[in-house]
Amino acid sequence: MSKLSANKTGDDLAYCVESILRNADYEEVENHHLFAMRGLRQSIYAKEVEIGRDIYNKTRRCDFMLLNPSKFPNGLVIECKWQASRGSVEEKYPFLVLSIQINEYPTIIVLDGGGYTKGAKQWLIGQSGKNNLKHVFDQGEFERYVSKGNI
Repeated sequence: MSKLSANKTGDDLAYCVESILRNADYEEVENHHLFAMRGLRQSIYAKEVEIGRDIYNKTRRCDFMLLNPSKFPNGLVIECKWQASRGSVEEKYPFLVLSIQINEYPTIIVLDGGGYTKGAKQWLIGQSGKNNLKHVFDQGEFERYVSKGNI
């Protein structure tokens, strides 16, 4: 799979997650305004938000940051990880998990594409509930989780 194809399907997963958020009455705001809008009484999200540093002390951006006045007043991060075929993407899972653990925000990973190995997926799911990594879902599981009012 070419890099362009991998990005396209990864973008498709992010688009699906965004659609699920909109169906849950979240409104998009510009990423540089998100935290200034924290006091609003509505549920908002932004894309590509700077949320701190990674384990190499580089700026870390997340796919989505949500603010919900009653459920996540300080923020919830959603990371989208797509892998259609076996490759190096799953080797980045430990880096992602360690970076999540040193940041302050609870995080959900939406994993899809079916190209990850069973062991990599199971390892990632096994990290759920540790520190700030709260859940690892596939797209369908995430949609059901949101539809039950959890986000």
